[in-house]
Amino acid sequence: MAKNHQPIQTKPQETFVHIPVYTKQDLIALGNSNRKLNHWPTIILCIIFVITGQSIAKILENFYYDQIDHNDNHQNDGVWTQSLLQTVGFRLLLPFYIFTAKKHNQQQSPTTSDRTSTKYIISFSGLIGILWSNQGRFSAKAKLELPFRVFTLIYTTQLFFTLIFAAFINKIKLNRWIITSLILATATGALTFSSSFGGEPDEAEANNGRGSLAALISSLYFSLLLCVIQNVFKRTKAPSFASVYQVLIISSLLATISSAAGLLIEGEQDDFKRDMNGFSKGKGAYVMALVGQVVAWQVYWAGIVGLVFSVSSVLANVISVITWPIVSVLVVIFFGYVNDEFDVFKGVALVTASLSAAAYFYRLHKENLSY
Repeated sequence: MAKNHQPIQTKPQETFVHIPVYTKQDLIALGNSNRKLNHWPTIILCIIFVITGQSIAKILENFYYDQIDHNDNHQNDGVWTQSLLQTVGFRLLLPFYIFTAKKHNQQQSPTTSDRTSTKYIISFSGLIGILWSNQGRFSAKAKLELPFRVFTLIYTTQLFFTLIFAAFINKIKLNRWIITSLILATATGALTFSSSFGGEPDEAEANNGRGSLAALISSLYFSLLLCVIQNVFKRTKAPSFASVYQVLIISSLLATISSAAGLLIEGEQDDFKRDMNGFSKGKGAYVMALVGQVVAWQVYWAGIVGLVFSVSSVLANVISVITWPIVSVLVVIFFGYVNDEFDVFKGVALVTASLSAAAYFYRLHKENLSY
């Protein structure tokens, strides 16, 4: 009789599953993740750049138009010059690019991805440069042909355009805090309608139809510019802040060429000598006003593109707009134009600007807590 043999039972083989644990630095480096940490020191520094750069540039722009000779009815000249001032100082950014690129290379060896990112930035720099130069030109043209209060109200539409472009191009998910921030920023921009501008036209020079169209186009270009830049960063998965300077330098070069070509075609080079000779404070002050604008605009754009890189095009636009009341108050302090004073509208605008920033910062704070 055969014996019943019990099957020998073996202990099942244990399998181990490796569960990766990422640090905060690892999360930033993950190329497949659309989430990224918000580094407050970088964000705050970029905001300081935006506020400082825009304030100084606008004050010097007011000073320029306040001091040039208006007797020859040439007030509407120089729109390509104003566009050129925003980008021609890009060489000032070269030391910062070299420093950030060297620091990145020390921490991480250059990879094929880095080279691909550079090629991608170069391929889009033409579009960015054209948007950039034309945005500056149409903005200058609108301010010289519209009452400044009308220009301000129309130019605030950039927030609406940014909302649309960010949703469709950048796939940004909106929430109640972003929407609240945008609404408050829109109110802030609209409330600065009582501000004045040194180049504001008189009734004979004003052209409301042409000026309104120029203001709307400039607003659209500015919004599209920020969203295209964010799309470049998103697709290249930019590994370091050096990419910000890459975008600024390469795109500024092409924008400068575009603005210089427009300046020569329109014959604006002949205006420099006339404006310098007719500048009430003298030739030295004229040169310093232009040079100061060149430097200030570089500071402003470094902050704006830095915010696009660090957070989003939406925050960059919000910070740009909520700086307007600060500029408005500084213009009152430095120039004291007729019928321009610190009124209730400017006071309320400062409050709504603070609330707009607070709403967006609270959203960023909640994002950080979720990591």
